[in-house]
Amino acid sequence: MKKLILGALVLAFFAAGCAVTDYPIITDDRGSYSGIIRTGHKAWIQISQVGTLWDDGSDEIFNMVYQNQYGDQKLYTFNNFDPTASVIFLDQTYCDWRYEGCEITRSWNPANDNIDDIFDYEFFPDCSGARSLSLLVSYGTRYGECGDKWSNIQDKAAEFANLATTTWRGGTAYVLPINAETTSVSLNGVAAPIYGQFTAFITGRNQTVVPMTPNARHELAWLSNFVAENGTKANVTITYGSVSANLNMAFASSGITNNLNRF
Repeated sequence: MKKLILGALVLAFFAAGCAVTDYPIITDDRGSYSGIIRTGHKAWIQISQVGTLWDDGSDEIFNMVYQNQYGDQKLYTFNNFDPTASVIFLDQTYCDWRYEGCEITRSWNPANDNIDDIFDYEFFPDCSGARSLSLLVSYGTRYGECGDKWSNIQDKAAEFANLATTTWRGGTAYVLPINAETTSVSLNGVAAPIYGQFTAFITGRNQTVVPMTPNARHELAWLSNFVAENGTKANVTITYGSVSANLNMAFASSGITNNLNRF
């Protein structure tokens, strides 16, 4: 859980949503059957929910997986757009897998990883939410598909229990000030500058809200230059207060450029 929360901070820091391009094979051991399952349709991957607030509305990028009986997967990235910018997060209480919009990215993830580039993807810049995509993520651990539920964030991340809180739609949300005093981020050992302050909010359901401010453009411009000089893959180390985590990530260079052009 700590990595997921710090991963959400990386998304906040780079004004980004992430596309899942690699995901473990989905299996089921309940009942009399044990082994690989066929999803039958797309299933929502329950990773951190991040909403980015823009002048014309809010984006919430989410990922879905379809898996056949052999464990081969297609991974899709979509956007839940809210023109009121009030961040109506995707509610999967009833596991509704239907979605009418076009995908921002689409990735082929065969069961045989020896023939797969874990960060390969197709990018569709004209689809809603493309402006908020900057990161590509490979997950080695299943975090649950639609139907499982997260525990309260404080139960599994006591490190954040002392943060200031605010009210978010009748519940409690943690206020995360992201600045040079609270946070450090490095890519392959290169420290990323932090321009000014970002303020993110994480709810008890592991949902993150990030208002987009002008300094986000400076972060993206720095990231764009880093990718141009060092390539798209990096080991990201992030420290927030007394906790830290390492995440292997890749950056969607076309998404970063698209983001900067539309900022």
